[in-house]
Amino acid sequence: MDRKVVFAGCAAAALIAAGSAAYFVGASSDADASAAAAQQAGPPPAVVSVAKAEERKLAPHAETPGSVVSTRDSLVAAATSGKVEWVAEIGAEVEEGEVIARIERSDAELAFNDSAAEVARLKSRAEYLARLYNRFKGLGEEAGESESAMDQMRADRDEARQALRQAEVAHERAALNLRRTEVPAPFTGRIVSQESQVGEYATPGTGLIRLVDTRRLEVTARAPASLARNINAGDEIRVASGAEIKNAVVRAVVPVGDALSRMLELRLEIADANWYIGSAVRVTLPAAEARHVVAAPRDALVLRADRVSVFVIGEDNTARQVDVELGAAEGDYIEVIGDIKAGDKVVVRGGERLRNGQPVTLTAIAGEPSV
Repeated sequence: MDRKVVFAGCAAAALIAAGSAAYFVGASSDADASAAAAQQAGPPPAVVSVAKAEERKLAPHAETPGSVVSTRDSLVAAATSGKVEWVAEIGAEVEEGEVIARIERSDAELAFNDSAAEVARLKSRAEYLARLYNRFKGLGEEAGESESAMDQMRADRDEARQALRQAEVAHERAALNLRRTEVPAPFTGRIVSQESQVGEYATPGTGLIRLVDTRRLEVTARAPASLARNINAGDEIRVASGAEIKNAVVRAVVPVGDALSRMLELRLEIADANWYIGSAVRVTLPAAEARHVVAAPRDALVLRADRVSVFVIGEDNTARQVDVELGAAEGDYIEVIGDIKAGDKVVVRGGERLRNGQPVTLTAIAGEPSV
């Protein structure tokens, strides 16, 4: 009886062990099947933003330094002689025609009054000689004057008239010198420097004040002839001052090179630029003729130590990594040379961890409503 009980217990234990083994074998098979299925399915879809590659007209560029200058920068000089009485303060903003310097006017006033008296004297004499001649001419033969005497009276009259005219010109010059004792601003601008001080004696041509127009600005830059030949008046050129970038219009390419540097000067017009005169700027010039290329946003580039690539999204919403070479650039777009064409969708956000062949989910396409 005891042997039967022991045998039955052993049999039950064997059955339990067999069932447990079958359970674990089945569970392991299911796990292996799930892993295989996951491996076959690949990585999950990545969420990315894309933009379209475009055909653009681009040219390779080179940078050259430039400076901000004023179109009107004048050393205002004295136009008459005299002691300097007053000059405007440095930094003052003046309007066109406003007085910016004064020269002592006492000598000019004396010369003006003297010339006025001379005009009055000669005018009286000219009128007297004219009346005398007319009186004798009216009397005719009854006056008893010879023809030579009449010629002399006529010559005296004409000489007096010419002397009066000379005196009137001298009086006008004296009046002009008197007005010139007050020096007006030739244009609206700011006083940059005082070239003469109060108490100094000025003569015509002596510099008094440097006046600069701070509203009308230009950029001047120099470029070698190899670059300048690709630039024409009216072209738009990008100019940067620090982080601020503006488009300037080429006003002139001065076709005269410096004998030492062999550089040509460029003059660029800039509008609404709050830049200081004398500021250093960077001027981006085309290094060759512009040509039509396929360009992509700079954000689409995936930069690695040994390659540069972009991810192109196919019709099945899978990513294809394309190795590219870079060419000309302008603004946010850069030329990409490789297996990519205009209209292809390239990843601009989310491509850092993207894999070749990985499915994607598009969140937005640049220039189109969100997907």
